[in-house]
Amino acid sequence: MSTLTLLRHGQAAFGAERYDELSALGAEQARATGAFFAARGLAFSRVICGPRQRHQQTARLAVGGAFEVDAALDEFAEGEQVLRAAVLRTGLAASGRPAMSRHEQLRLYAEQLELWAQGRASIDGVLPPDAFRARASAWLSSITAAEQPRQHLLAVTSAGVIAALVCEALRQDGEALARYMQPMRNASITTLLFSGPRLALQDFNASQHLPLALVTSI
Repeated sequence: MSTLTLLRHGQAAFGAERYDELSALGAEQARATGAFFAARGLAFSRVICGPRQRHQQTARLAVGGAFEVDAALDEFAEGEQVLRAAVLRTGLAASGRPAMSRHEQLRLYAEQLELWAQGRASIDGVLPPDAFRARASAWLSSITAAEQPRQHLLAVTSAGVIAALVCEALRQDGEALARYMQPMRNASITTLLFSGPRLALQDFNASQHLPLALVTSI
């Protein structure tokens, strides 16, 4: 069977004005992942990453510069879009309150993700969950149909894409999307096995390759 390794990007700048950039810790996570691949002798026949800066930064630090960029591996939204939608939904934007704590930001972010994944709340400029999952499914079908046997592929992307692909592998409905997104660790590894139309989940959200001090979820 062939292997599709899904690598979530390293920690990005959550809560900052611009989310799409690896933090110093995120860069360390990507380097540690690359060291793990090298120690295991893992060589990928093809490396594909999403279009965001954090995807490409992670790919460069983990496996070098030889990768393709595919827009189908793009995340459904940026962190600041999700937070903005949560603030508008709760009415906090007009409340004149002081700046939110990180704990409150994380709580609102998680709530908004779950509501979006369940189709109960929209985010401006963002695909609805069914369309997002359909895009990921189409990408997976094209990749698995085109590859020769015993290929080892690496895709560097975001939690939403990985969650959507796991839902496809397990044939679970759209509401499962949030359940797989929420616990996703930075620079975690999820592995799918495939041969023609056959698809199986081997590992999900593995972070044992990271030192404990580098394990984060957002």
